[in-house]
Amino acid sequence: MIAPFGTIAANAVIAAARGQPLVTDILIMAGLLVVFGIAAEFISKGTEKFEDVMGQGMAGGVILGLMAALPETIFVIIAVAEGAYAVAVGTALGGNIILFTLGIGLVAVAYFAKWKKGITMKEDYHIEIAFLIAATLALLILLVYGRLDAASGVLLILLYVSYVVYRYTKVHSRIMRHVATEKGRREFLEGVLLMAIGSAIVALFSSAFIATIIGIAGTAGIAAVWLALVIAPIASDFEEQLAAYRLTQRSQRGGSTAIVSFIGGKLENNTVLLGIIGIFAASPVYIGFAAPELIAVMVINTIAITILSRGRLTYMQGAVLILLYFATITAAFVA
Repeated sequence: MIAPFGTIAANAVIAAARGQPLVTDILIMAGLLVVFGIAAEFISKGTEKFEDVMGQGMAGGVILGLMAALPETIFVIIAVAEGAYAVAVGTALGGNIILFTLGIGLVAVAYFAKWKKGITMKEDYHIEIAFLIAATLALLILLVYGRLDAASGVLLILLYVSYVVYRYTKVHSRIMRHVATEKGRREFLEGVLLMAIGSAIVALFSSAFIATIIGIAGTAGIAAVWLALVIAPIASDFEEQLAAYRLTQRSQRGGSTAIVSFIGGKLENNTVLLGIIGIFAASPVYIGFAAPELIAVMVINTIAITILSRGRLTYMQGAVLILLYFATITAAFVA
């Protein structure tokens, strides 16, 4: 995580040092927060429309997961094209740690504050858990294999494709029945439009938001290690967390959908994004430099699997996950 976000931080600090007033950055950040709030509203409403048509798994795990991972996907593609493979690997892995600790923890606490009870996972969420287990095992094999190349890249992408195909086959007949009616087609098209608008806003403004947040921190003299390990990761996943928060507030079923979307998005990170690096890198990428991050991701994934497989998430478990995030960050600072 340090490599990619350290690079972003350095660029932002350099830009800030060229005369950009701090107050200007703060005003830009405030405007972008409003923009992301609007995007989150579009995305959460679109997710609800899709969920009515195709269920939690496709709506949350696949579609919202893909949309949530869009900024990181774009960043990885750019990094690979520029030959910045360490940056690409760090970006692909970094989101798991924050979303499976701080992200899920905040969702649990926000849900309890709104509905006065814990989140009950619904529908067949065990499918996402099963594929998360498979992805975690794939990371372990990758760590032993030691490199990202065309073979490992294809296998990783095939794992995610299997997840999407399995999800689609489970709901294909349901979708066909729904869109066969005029009301169903209208709901589906409304969902497409809402998601497209929200995702376009995220794609257009996410890089500017990250750069602005880090620019403010850099101008304020915050240490580089804070930029790399705390501020940049939170900024990069902010729109995903905001959309999840809106889901928890809009309906009682939204908490489960938000968590499934986290799993779906990070499944893509652990498979497709790493696969892109292996397939399109000019030569095999030896990943020994990323071993600590790979191990951290596997440990965090295992903790998330253990908690979520029981089908309930209490606010106390959410608080523990938030504390785990800060414990992980503290350990990184000490190391």
